[in-house]
Amino acid sequence: MHKKLNLVTVCTDAYPMVYANKLHHQFQKLSNLDVTHFCITDRPLELSEEITAITPFISSNGWWNKINVYSSEMPNGIILYMDLDIVMIQNFDTEIIAMSQSEKPMSCVSDAVSWMGERFSSSLMCFESGKHAHIFDRFQKLESVIVGREGGDQVWTGPQLHSINYIDEAFPNLKKNLKFDLAKKNKKNQLEIPHEIDARIKLVDCGGRPKPHELEMLPYIKNNWHLV
Repeated sequence: MHKKLNLVTVCTDAYPMVYANKLHHQFQKLSNLDVTHFCITDRPLELSEEITAITPFISSNGWWNKINVYSSEMPNGIILYMDLDIVMIQNFDTEIIAMSQSEKPMSCVSDAVSWMGERFSSSLMCFESGKHAHIFDRFQKLESVIVGREGGDQVWTGPQLHSINYIDEAFPNLKKNLKFDLAKKNKKNQLEIPHEIDARIKLVDCGGRPKPHELEMLPYIKNNWHLV
């Protein structure tokens, strides 16, 4: 990998900072790549010392704060963005390198349910810093109109990305959504979450509820979502 690789997370408002610290800590433990750690946050003093804080360029609501990753003011290099509720089970350096070397300007995973017809998922993305600054700039101008729209940041962002490398096409076991890919509903329409998962799965996405801190009875969560 010739360009600097930056692992970026976003932790703002009341989202527990322990989630950011755990994710960056687990990445350091599993990865062999030379990575610089950043977190876009309004609470820099709560970050672990290996993570550099970036003050939000725009302070918005909830997931809309992810739009900050597209700003032209982000650190130079390749941005690997991850949602905080992703639990890393094993090393995924091969997939990171493939994403970073794609000829397409955006690499990401597919949304588990193609929410509102949009395949793009902002839960795991890889792209060169500044390549999508037009998205940030447009949001900055139209924030008051955009925030609150059904579907959130990825339904608004996806249509503005015209060339996407969906990494799960080449690596189908990279990331699985806990609720939509792994869990099943029983006859009472209750969610049944498995205690064991396919050993080839590298990332478990716990978007929505339940969150990892509510799932530590599951071996694959307990063993990979460590205290910092």
